[in-house]
This record gives sequence, structure tokens and C-alpha cells, in this order.
Amino acid sequence: MRKPTSLAVALTIALAASSSHAAWHVDSGQSTFSFMTAKAGTPGTSAIEEVQTFRQIDGSVGDDGKLVFDVELASVETNIGLRNERIKEILFKVADNPKAVFTGIVDARRLNALPAGSSVDMDVIGQLTLNGQSRPLTPSVRVVKLASGALLVGTRVPLVVNLKDYGLQDGVEALRAVMNLDVLASAAPVSFSVLLKPGR
Repeated sequence: MRKPTSLAVALTIALAASSSHAAWHVDSGQSTFSFMTAKAGTPGTSAIEEVQTFRQIDGSVGDDGKLVFDVELASVETNIGLRNERIKEILFKVADNPKAVFTGIVDARRLNALPAGSSVDMDVIGQLTLNGQSRPLTPSVRVVKLASGALLVGTRVPLVVNLKDYGLQDGVEALRAVMNLDVLASAAPVSFSVLLKPGR
């Protein structure tokens, strides 16, 4: 049997890639992604909780329902420049692990059929990949169809992500030590509100 030429292989890959088009794509400027941290400076003191954000998110939902959603870890914003840099370098090590990526699948036909102004609640079964580790994750979201055809997708309840599950506990401990904290929680409640615009 004759081996396929490199041109034939390239055409096959191109056809496969074009078989699924982005039905919706993330508008990062109109989306928010936040997480809550808890820390205590000295033994016996009450924990201090703070809300942090990521400024750059991206992703799409294909016409086949395949969902890809990623967060640029270097875009973390804590409103303290030095803390931003410490989180990027010590915790996330963004030079080697630039993104957190969630992949899953939704019923695209159901979303297409959703009337403007109405909403639907759903659990999105998928996987979160962070620091080279993938774990199952099922965010519970509410999807609102806008008059423009865009979708507004938000968490119904915060989604708790434990950094220990992704091999980041050493980074949490190193960050706690350099910040001279008694406690720094490794689990963080995550919330998001994402605007998905139709097409691309």
C-alpha cells in the first residue's frame, strides 16, 4: 500500500480541523474570572479572605458542542504588583505552565434553540488541566441567551479548585513562607461570568 504524501496528510488534518467551527467565542473584555484566597498572618488570628482576578481569558464552543476555555495565568491581578509576580513565579511557574485549560462538551443544539431572553441551568462535565495535571471538574452554570445571539455564562455556585490536586502544594508552601504567613489556603473558590459571542 502506497504511503500517503505529506500533502495528503496536511489536507486530511486541515479537513478534520475545519469540521468543527466556533459557534461562540469568548469576549475577554466583557468577561470576568475571579478566585478567593484565605490567609492568616500570625497564629491564632482570623483568616483574611481576598478576591483576586485573571484579566485574560479565552476560549470557544464549537458547533459540535466541544468547549475549550483557558486562563492566562500571567494575567493574575491581586492589586499588589509584588504579589502578582510572586504568584506567577513561585506558585504557577508561568514560564513552564502559562495556562489553565478547561475542556468539556455541551449540547450546542440546545443552546442554539434557546430563545433570546431565556436561560438554562446545566452542569458541564469536563477536565481542568493545570501544571500538567488533568482532573475531572463539573462547573454548575447558568446560560442566558441575549438578543444578539450571544451567551452569558456564569457560575451558579463557586467552584472549589484545590491546588494540591494539580501538584502545586509545594508552590503554595513556598509562597506562604516568602510572604511570612502562618496559613495560606490551597483551596480556592472560583467564580466566572463569561460572554460568548456568536461566530468568530
